[in-house]
Amino acid sequence: MKSARLKWIIILSLIGVAISLYALFHNAGFASGKFCSLNSTFDCDIVNKGPYSQIVGIPVSLIGVIGYVFLAIGAFISLRNPTDRSMAKFVLLASIGGLLFSFYLTGIEFAVLRVWCLICVSSQIIILLIFGLSIWNYRSTAPLVK
Repeated sequence: MKSARLKWIIILSLIGVAISLYALFHNAGFASGKFCSLNSTFDCDIVNKGPYSQIVGIPVSLIGVIGYVFLAIGAFISLRNPTDRSMAKFVLLASIGGLLFSFYLTGIEFAVLRVWCLICVSSQIIILLIFGLSIWNYRSTAPLVK
């Protein structure tokens, strides 16, 4: 059962990498965002190419790629050594960081831009699912007994 949770974290992380890479290519102008620029409420161009699409010159989508890669690697290592509570803790903490970053970005979409990006919302759902799975995974990992 635990291995199934970790496999789902890996799968969701890889989907997150793919979504974030697409957003990165869109931000850089290598991919079109036409399919998710539907109207004035849902417009990926405004979100992904606007002033909040970078932090200190680093594209937010690149931060997403890196975060999802770390989550996938952590879950893979945890899958190889399921009794390692420290790796389960790493995956949990990384997912908390990703979720908090996602909340920050969602707040910008909601309160500042007043526009939603379907790519971003997909990533937000994925990190929320990973967070839930990582809590479940951490809680099922037995604490070290001395």
